[in-house]
Amino acid sequence: MKTCFIVSAALLLSASVQATEVSGTIGFTNDYRFHGISQSSGDPAVQGSLDAAFDNGVYVGAWGSNVDFGDGDDAHLEIDWYAGYGAEINDDMSWDATVYYYTYPGYSFNGEYAEIAVNLYYGDLTLGYAYANDYFNLSETGQYVGLDYSMSVTEEVSLDLHAGHSFGSYWTDLDIGAYSDFSVGLSGSVAGLDLAAAYQFNDIDAGMDVDSGAFRNDDTVVVSVSRSF
Repeated sequence: MKTCFIVSAALLLSASVQATEVSGTIGFTNDYRFHGISQSSGDPAVQGSLDAAFDNGVYVGAWGSNVDFGDGDDAHLEIDWYAGYGAEINDDMSWDATVYYYTYPGYSFNGEYAEIAVNLYYGDLTLGYAYANDYFNLSETGQYVGLDYSMSVTEEVSLDLHAGHSFGSYWTDLDIGAYSDFSVGLSGSVAGLDLAAAYQFNDIDAGMDVDSGAFRNDDTVVVSVSRSF
């Protein structure tokens, strides 16, 4: 898996010369949530990305955020490397497939793992599936299926709906079990800034609710602001 990390880094460094488009984002959120579970102990996170897209449909990139897995834990940073390919099926449909490599620099536990994700786009609807055979480097499978719909309310504002389901042996072996997460939100752009706010909730069993600290999974409103360049 180290090879995947090195190759992705090399591709990203050469992207500005070979790519038809290089872009990035820098943003802020009040809580970094991943599939409905906080990765920042419910605290704010600064996030950013750098992407390069090529004429042939190939793209590479990196995404990063601060994380907090609990008191005494030395995980403070997540950097995800990725490479993929996307193409149109017809005027209304397209697809892409991406290999992600999740890393946590400075973390004493080696939680690095790879994941493959496939998305199908039809108009404003997105259907996605992700699979990891060694989720968080724990020799367990982690799978996720998600459905997203974005509808324009005005020229500047969109209504965003999401439903997802986490399953696989990683979740089965935990008391939390398989679960679904949902969100309803609004997004738009003002003065060059991308703004979003969403109410997130899930069907995790009440006995496994965590409403503060590491991996909190309570219902919440997540607000983010970012700028693309």
